[in-house]
Amino acid sequence: MLVLKLFAAEWMKSRTRWLPYVLLLFLIIGVAVQIWVAGVATYFDERNHIEDYGFGSAFTFRWPYSILPLLDSGQYWGPVFIAFFTASVVATDFGWGSVRLSIARGVTRTEFLAAKLVTTALICTVGMLLALAVGMAFSLLATQLVDDPSKYATQFDSGGPPFVDVPQMIARAALTILPYGMLAFMLAVLSRSTALGATGVLMYKLVEGISVDILGALGGVWAPFRNLFIERHASAVMAVNGDGYPAYNSAAFRQVPDAAELGDPWVAALALVAFCLVFGAVSFW
Repeated sequence: MLVLKLFAAEWMKSRTRWLPYVLLLFLIIGVAVQIWVAGVATYFDERNHIEDYGFGSAFTFRWPYSILPLLDSGQYWGPVFIAFFTASVVATDFGWGSVRLSIARGVTRTEFLAAKLVTTALICTVGMLLALAVGMAFSLLATQLVDDPSKYATQFDSGGPPFVDVPQMIARAALTILPYGMLAFMLAVLSRSTALGATGVLMYKLVEGISVDILGALGGVWAPFRNLFIERHASAVMAVNGDGYPAYNSAAFRQVPDAAELGDPWVAALALVAFCLVFGAVSFW
């Protein structure tokens, strides 16, 4: 009974904070940029000024192909917003003394952290799905408004990702975001600092992006060291979503994952789970 009350209290505290709504607004702005700028605006610019242009911009906003770039950009930027929210939720309670007060009332540290982790994950999931739904609505609207770019899809027999595959695509994207959320949770628990928990993930993403590129360029014995970073495995899993579909523009500051250049997605998925388990074990220990 005490644990249920703890979960209810954590849910109430989280949903009454202003931060998740501000972050959700930024996510919606992000999907708007993905559809209307990287998609529609770029499509018109290419069509009007380039004689022999690719049609990646058309597939960026055209439904249902837009699911691919929306998930790709969300996988890159989502962890940053999740990190800020997770670090704030965890570190704030340490700063206010809520942890000490809860433990004094009979709640164990493990129960407290578990309630924090579950409620934070639930709110982040709802927020990301809402942003994705808004992006899909933008895509449907853009597809109706822009002069039929579907004629450029005649070379593709698939007609876009089938509806039955969409939940799997979303699940893959969620798995690739989860390790970053667990990293933010671990940093916030260890440091009890919102700044370190949030900016730590942002700095890690910058460092790992540069490191993966450098190790890949060096090749040879250095190339396998890319597997020490989350991004390498996340890209391998995300590449499954876009395998066999046309190219698209992405707001992510990295190349669109290519299945032919990456490792086995099942091995990569296990590696992502391992990262989550390690970060979670350190946090609770």
